[in-house]
Amino acid sequence: MKLFLYAAVCKDCSEHDLACRLLALCAEQELGIKPLPEIAREAGGKPFFPERPDICFNLSHSRGAAVCALHDRPVGVDVEKIRPAPKRLAAGLADEAFFRLWTAKEATVKRRGLGIGALMRPVAPDPLCRCVADLLEGYLITVCPSEEAEIKAVRIE
Repeated sequence: MKLFLYAAVCKDCSEHDLACRLLALCAEQELGIKPLPEIAREAGGKPFFPERPDICFNLSHSRGAAVCALHDRPVGVDVEKIRPAPKRLAAGLADEAFFRLWTAKEATVKRRGLGIGALMRPVAPDPLCRCVADLLEGYLITVCPSEEAEIKAVRIE
């Protein structure tokens, strides 16, 4: 199965709601699933469909943008608006380089279901992480699949 990545920007709406709407739209358009199955959370906070263990997904949102990744294997995704990097974390990296590394680390942690607190320890980004820099202008999106996968990226207006 392809890995589906849906993304949108909405300055005047709830980013969390937008991410959930993207998930519902992606599940319907790509897999013909409607309505969206019930969502539960693992101990580390990773969302899943208890009734559909064959479908894995992950959500992220940041400063007006939201993304949804959907696959048949565990997947993590992160989106960040490109902005000045936090000096205490950037360790001299340029802004975009910092956010490329940060989104890869966060997508890795999310795919593994470890919870965002795991970022307080050193984390190496998974080599399978792929940055999708041109999907949403001004944002970096990194998706981390469990195995090599063709990505279908869709920007929703």
